[in-house]
Amino acid sequence: MPIDVVMPKLGLNMSEGLLVEWLKKEGDPVKRGESLFTVETDKVTTESVAQVDGVLGKILVEAGATVPVRTVVGLILADGEKFNPDEVAAPAMAQAVIEQKPADAKQIPNNMPSIARSRKILATPLAKRLATENALDLASIQGTGPDGRIGQEDVERAVSKLQAAPTPAIMTPSASQQQILPIDGVRALIAERMTHSMQSSAQLTLHSEIDASGLVNYRQRIKAASNDPAAVPSYNAILVFLVARALHENPRLNARQVSQTIHLLSEIHVGLAVDTEAGLVVVVVRDADRKSIADIHKELGILTESALSRKSQPDDLSGSTFTITNLGSFGIDSFTPILNPPEVGILGVGRITEKLVIQDSKVAQHPVTTLSLTIDHRLVDGAPAARFLQTLATNIAELA
Repeated sequence: MPIDVVMPKLGLNMSEGLLVEWLKKEGDPVKRGESLFTVETDKVTTESVAQVDGVLGKILVEAGATVPVRTVVGLILADGEKFNPDEVAAPAMAQAVIEQKPADAKQIPNNMPSIARSRKILATPLAKRLATENALDLASIQGTGPDGRIGQEDVERAVSKLQAAPTPAIMTPSASQQQILPIDGVRALIAERMTHSMQSSAQLTLHSEIDASGLVNYRQRIKAASNDPAAVPSYNAILVFLVARALHENPRLNARQVSQTIHLLSEIHVGLAVDTEAGLVVVVVRDADRKSIADIHKELGILTESALSRKSQPDDLSGSTFTITNLGSFGIDSFTPILNPPEVGILGVGRITEKLVIQDSKVAQHPVTTLSLTIDHRLVDGAPAARFLQTLATNIAELA
């Protein structure tokens, strides 16, 4: 009897997923635990694996379709078993009808339930990336793959035609030359969460310029003592370590509102904002107050690599109790970060620069950085937030 392959539910809030690409073809043998297809949600892109051994007997939902969780997208058959359309339940198959008006059940043939195609443009992930890099609208490209799916060669052909076309002396922008990016996936989630954040909280930001000598000197000592460049912790790893300890001493910043009460959380899970091609995501170092800088550095490397390759698991991107966002590498001195709901605080970190500082009546040059702490003023006042920044500054100084 055929075994259903379903769209997995990858998180409590996941209601649907985009079937990006089948990694197996009909008739291919599969092993339990082997990847079958790639699925994308508003948070992650990951691979769904086979639950049993067998043969991929039938693909019921083609790549490019967005379907509700638990929808049957394919069937695994035992060796030698043949696909029988009559064994496929029409109601289950009807769940795959999406982005259009619901079909009348009588319109579904008894012998082979039909699968509605998504109205989204069908294109491979590589084709989408090439189109974006070359500012091409996928709607203007003719796909030559199954069901008109756009592949790498289709995009490259369109790029060649564009490059071969004569360039006018004065280029006048037109609608066809504009790059239109959809607000979906991670971008849609960011838009929703940031709007909710600003509308549902009273945000106040405190800025503090501090001596960053401790950060710089600590990294330099580790670098000088290590023969492995990969073992030298990043500034972000050091900051996660220090922030976790500052939160332990200032629990009002490690809290959230539940109904009409404020819960001071016992767990300290520090999130770090990561810039990816799909948009900003927050990877989470759990129990950061119980880990060493070396452990955090190693864990952040794995989490960041997964985020950049869009292979994060739901737990990698959820559950943070406080967030750090660092724009120092982009040359930003200071900024006003927006809270990551339902957290009480978020720390913005600017670049480290050398400045002349008067210390003990003497002028000296020190590395400095600006820390920008945004809080939800409904739940915590300015004084506890200021004490948190003082604690963090002290923790940084003690590294020296």
